[in-house]
Amino acid sequence: MNRWAVSKTLLTILTVFLWVQTASGAEVWATNQLSNTISIIDSEALAVLTTIPSGGKEPHNITFSPNGKEAWVTHVGSNTISIINTTTREVTTTLPAGTRTHAITFSPNGKLAYITNPGSNDLWIIDVLTRKVIERISVGKAPQMVVFSRDGTRAFVSLSGDEEVWVLDAATHKTLATILTGKDAMGLGLSNDGQYLYVTTGGESRVVVIDTTSLKEVRSIETEFDTHGLAVSPDGLYVYVANRGSNTLSVIEARTNAVIRSIPTGKSPDMLTLSPTGRQMYVTNRGDDSISVIDIVTAQVMAVISVGRAPHGIAFRP
Repeated sequence: MNRWAVSKTLLTILTVFLWVQTASGAEVWATNQLSNTISIIDSEALAVLTTIPSGGKEPHNITFSPNGKEAWVTHVGSNTISIINTTTREVTTTLPAGTRTHAITFSPNGKLAYITNPGSNDLWIIDVLTRKVIERISVGKAPQMVVFSRDGTRAFVSLSGDEEVWVLDAATHKTLATILTGKDAMGLGLSNDGQYLYVTTGGESRVVVIDTTSLKEVRSIETEFDTHGLAVSPDGLYVYVANRGSNTLSVIEARTNAVIRSIPTGKSPDMLTLSPTGRQMYVTNRGDDSISVIDIVTAQVMAVISVGRAPHGIAFRP
């Protein structure tokens, strides 16, 4: 082969490589609860790249380590956590947890993982480095989600069974307050300045707004039927809520605490995640085994992606 031919071949390979790099979007991982799998989606192509085993029974929620090197998956069916290497996409560790293991939240410094167990009414705290359980905290009935205050000094825990949010001291894990919210307290999200905590209450189809200083409810926002998952836009201007009973996504303007838009989704939307830019919303539709991709600016559904059975948890890989 002459020099010109070699140069042309190398140029072609380089061009293809650059095209692949450009075309490849960020990965979105979704748990398929009744398939015991995880669908990995390319956010640029809006298509499933691959499907991998979750490492347990009935994978529920998924959370990435802060550096994006690991995916931690809860399994409500096997009461376990699986840790997946995001490069090799293989399960490296399986850990026992409490009963009906639900969700994982990392501490602000990334050293601890907080696991909610609604079946055993407790939180397990795991050392991320050693993979050891360092503490088990008894809380109220059916803890669901955990979110930390902006300064990292407090942990807020939603409890669907007690219809409350518990406020814990992040250093001592002592209970500082309990705040009555309403039936089926579930999704949590903080305003950008940390002043307000948003809580979905599916049994009352509303979002409760709590002042994080006074620890009092200051607003109640009616949405549609059976609110569940919740996300706050990166700029803090909007709060998004999945309504499982009405197959919609409610858009709340944070400044006015008013619902300004309702966007159709698939059947029984559960959880949702925003792209880093805040432009695209991904919603798991447990009722029809799909994920809706919504353009937030135009309020239009960009794509409907078929995945495994009963998708639930979803997150963008950092």
